[in-house]
Amino acid sequence: MRFKEIGFFIFLTPILTLLLWALGTRDFLSYINILFYIATILAIVFFCIIILQEGVLDATSYGMRRLKYQLSSHKKQREMKSDEFFNPTSVKKDRYFVSSWVKTAFVINSIYFCLSIIISILL
Repeated sequence: MRFKEIGFFIFLTPILTLLLWALGTRDFLSYINILFYIATILAIVFFCIIILQEGVLDATSYGMRRLKYQLSSHKKQREMKSDEFFNPTSVKKDRYFVSSWVKTAFVINSIYFCLSIIISILL
């Protein structure tokens, strides 16, 4: 399974690049530029997914929800007392699961990003 996952993401970016490259100017520099853009966009998307899956923003969310609870009127606080969302008891979950395909996709697109920069410098 791991090899199929890696193989899919190794070929995804170059194939998308090839498809977009076929629609426009067909020179090597255009291909490298399109590879750079696609790898950058995909790396940013997968990085955002990693951040969300690891719960990095949970502490911020916890603070905002607690602040909302504290600033509410006493009547509203009584209504929200048993609500776990608006009156949270812990900052983070005990366990987070980051999918391995997200990490793989991020690393591969980061490599394509760096590779496109190196090739463009050498041209």
